[in-house]
Amino acid sequence: MSCGFEPIYGTNKPADLIMGKIDVEVFDGRNAFEFRDRLIERLGALDGTPTYLLKYTSNIKSKNLTISKDNDVTRYTLQGETNFDLVDMASKKVVYTNTIVSNTAYSATAGTYPTAVAERDANIRLSRDMADKIVTLLLITAKDWLE
Repeated sequence: MSCGFEPIYGTNKPADLIMGKIDVEVFDGRNAFEFRDRLIERLGALDGTPTYLLKYTSNIKSKNLTISKDNDVTRYTLQGETNFDLVDMASKKVVYTNTIVSNTAYSATAGTYPTAVAERDANIRLSRDMADKIVTLLLITAKDWLE
């Protein structure tokens, strides 16, 4: 008796069938660049005309996580939420839609520059993690929406 799971990687498996077939919407900004770059890295660069278009909206919020006795914020958390739709380019119909949430944090110091570097690094980690979660969802659901 098998467990009911099947591999997603391999010849004629979901990952193989969607690699290089999904275009990703382009937005301005470093977070959008990091997000899109990670999606392309994981899903493969376009191989000719795209079969699908990944449309998305992201929202990132920063919150104070830790406050010192002197009322200085020493740690921040970033929470990102991305709603996305996978659109079939031929029919213009949404074949898959979902929402992912991701969190990361960074430390603040008395220095402006180190805090800015830590914040930028946290935004990159958040963008890449959100992209990875989307890829995972696309791969495990591909058998349901592939045409």
